Amino acid sequence: MSIDVKGLVHVYHPGTPLETKALDGVTFRAEKGSWLAVVGHTGSGKSTLAQHLNGLLLPTEGSVTVDGIEVRRGEGSLRKVRQKVGLVFQYPEQQLFEETVFKEVSFGPRNWGVPTDTLNERVEEALGLVGIGSDLFEASPLRLSGGEKRRVAIASVLSSGPDYLVLDEPTAGLDSPGRRQLLDLLSNLKALGRGIIHITHDMELALGLADVILVLDEGRSALWGRPDIILGELLERDVRGLVIPDMVRFAGRLRELGYDVPLTWEPSVLAEAIDRSHER
Repeated sequence: MSIDVKGLVHVYHPGTPLETKALDGVTFRAEKGSWLAVVGHTGSGKSTLAQHLNGLLLPTEGSVTVDGIEVRRGEGSLRKVRQKVGLVFQYPEQQLFEETVFKEVSFGPRNWGVPTDTLNERVEEALGLVGIGSDLFEASPLRLSGGEKRRVAIASVLSSGPDYLVLDEPTAGLDSPGRRQLLDLLSNLKALGRGIIHITHDMELALGLADVILVLDEGRSALWGRPDIILGELLERDVRGLVIPDMVRFAGRLRELGYDVPLTWEPSVLAEAIDRSHER
């Protein structure tokens, strides 16, 4: 089960003076139960790509398929895809509008026509997954803390039962505890079998969490692969606007000086390798 993107091209305002190619031949696969990080600078095409994955945007060229269902108009395709792929925009708490947390999270499945008894179970399960207790079910979502609002917004997507969750800069604006809590939540969702597609500008964060990383540059696939493969490419490729973690640069310099150390973003791993090198 996977989301498959092949040769994806997206052009805004085609045939006008404002014509802009935001995506240019992007190809990758995001599997269910795995964590894909899409990394790139502002304007690299990350958010445009995110909107293709659940059919908010349609390809100019190429294709997007979700578990074998092509994202296109007609034959109920978009409805099926949107039930499978939940999209969480950046700062999703700004879109909260219902009177209570429970009503907020029930909005999606209610509009999908889910029966009331099943709907209530889904809402309670989704809120439980994000760590929102029953004492907050009747609270106004607008009165919650920033981290709680973010988790309620994610629960409102989870309650529709998606197999994949696409999140655009999900930790933006959160303090350190809120950030850690959210990342732990996403790791738990992955462990439960959901596919996580994490849109971010933070390469160090991606290296520490993702099973696979896609780096976008000017709408093109610049790098693609497991974190260990990406690490080897980072120091050899110049990707515009991509910030290489300082620890990776340091490890690369040590290797140039003859130290037998791995390319890593983790200080503890590098320190242990340096100690072993000195013992030889």
